[in-house]
Amino acid sequence: MNELLAIKHDELLTEFNRYVMTHPEFLNNIPDQALIVLLDPEDHEFNRYNLERMRNARHNDDLPNRAVIYVDIGELAPVQSRLINPRVLRRPADAMVLTG
Repeated sequence: MNELLAIKHDELLTEFNRYVMTHPEFLNNIPDQALIVLLDPEDHEFNRYNLERMRNARHNDDLPNRAVIYVDIGELAPVQSRLINPRVLRRPADAMVLTG
């Protein structure tokens, strides 16, 4: 189960990074070098997992007074394709045929 929670953490971290790239002002309330802990209000098991990860990180931290900031992720929009105007072809176009 920890593997699934780790995958979820990585996915949420990616989404968090995307969010702050498009909303850099969100970082105004987060101190530099803070440890950010992502929390999902709908997934208590994930929260326990992530809080344990934070405790382990703080135990081995080279900055013992590092600020810890908790971020409620809110909601995730449904995953959607980024394809634009895909087409069904009866045969590959000449430019798509590999030669050799």
